[in-house]
Amino acid sequence: MSSRDRVLMAVNHKKTDRPPQDLGSTCNTSITKIAYQNLLTYLDYKKDVELSYLSKDMQVVEIDEAILKRLHIDTRGLHAHPADDDRMELLPPHGYRDEWGIRYEAAIKDGNILYYDVVESPLSSFTSIKEIERYRWPDPFDPGRTRGLRKKAHALREKTDCAIVGHMGDTSIFQACTLLRGMEKFLVDLLIDVKMAHALLKKVFEIQSIKMERWLKQVGGYLDVISIGDDFAGQSGPLTSPNLFRKMVKPYLARYFSLIKKGTKAALHLHSCGAVQNLLPDLIDIGVDIINPVQVSAKGMDPEILKKKYGSSLCFWGGIDTQKLLPYGKPKDVKDEAKRIFKILGKGGGYVLNPVHNIQPDVPPENIIAMFDSFIIEKELEGEKR
Repeated sequence: MSSRDRVLMAVNHKKTDRPPQDLGSTCNTSITKIAYQNLLTYLDYKKDVELSYLSKDMQVVEIDEAILKRLHIDTRGLHAHPADDDRMELLPPHGYRDEWGIRYEAAIKDGNILYYDVVESPLSSFTSIKEIERYRWPDPFDPGRTRGLRKKAHALREKTDCAIVGHMGDTSIFQACTLLRGMEKFLVDLLIDVKMAHALLKKVFEIQSIKMERWLKQVGGYLDVISIGDDFAGQSGPLTSPNLFRKMVKPYLARYFSLIKKGTKAALHLHSCGAVQNLLPDLIDIGVDIINPVQVSAKGMDPEILKKKYGSSLCFWGGIDTQKLLPYGKPKDVKDEAKRIFKILGKGGGYVLNPVHNIQPDVPPENIIAMFDSFIIEKELEGEKR
């Protein structure tokens, strides 16, 4: 069974010889720089690796092909290119401003940058819709975003038998609004300044839609999965009530997802952290095929309940806990939990093995190996018995 077949069968709720495995196909399903360097050292990987960031703020890096093969990864990511005029502004000593105008500062421990926190939301002081209209927005037509992508997609299809996961980078609508306006102010806008909230949602939707249409025109036919990232929940529940979500946010997502479905036959993979269970019926309703990261430590995210309620509609992608299990467990604990999660979420198909969000700096390399070797070793032993 090829890697691509394995992923497609799982996404279509069919049994596979083992769970398909993902690492690095998106900036939300990968590994942080420090954890990756520790893994390379542990594997005694001698090749000089030039680190390339998938996400600067999360310090997430691309993974070398040899490491992907060593970990038996069944996916390969097709990642967006930055704009020619990305307007990235470095702010010494440890900050930067991105093309949206959002300012970040580094969180540093023992001299190492762990990630970047948002410290300034550029629209936080705005009091009128005219200010939103006059703001210097990213250029969705910048040719750098798509230059060379078709050639890269073709090469992936020709040179690997893996499932191609497309990830355009910053794809969010709701989350982008919270970063631009500030979380508290945007949530208040949704309740009491509805016109302001709609003006911002509409503008972000327009920019992301143009970027996505142009992107899919180049590579939509090559993709098996397309990933969107947009966070609607925290550890204990959604950031808005389900009713407010349906009224204010869902209509924009519905149009966005419809546009995506018209541009590609790929399955729609939504990365949305936290306790999203109460929003899943609405997300299924507007076309989500795959939910990631399946944050099992969040409220209401019990895998047995999720599989029972939504297993016929959703493929689950993730579920291996990064908050406690991976950093603090032993390799045997990791293997046992991976098998437990697969037994639940993979029953009858519909599961792709992946950590809950990115592998963090404090995760021992042994646990990374244990997670991805669990089913490979078992499969090899079964083959020997035959």
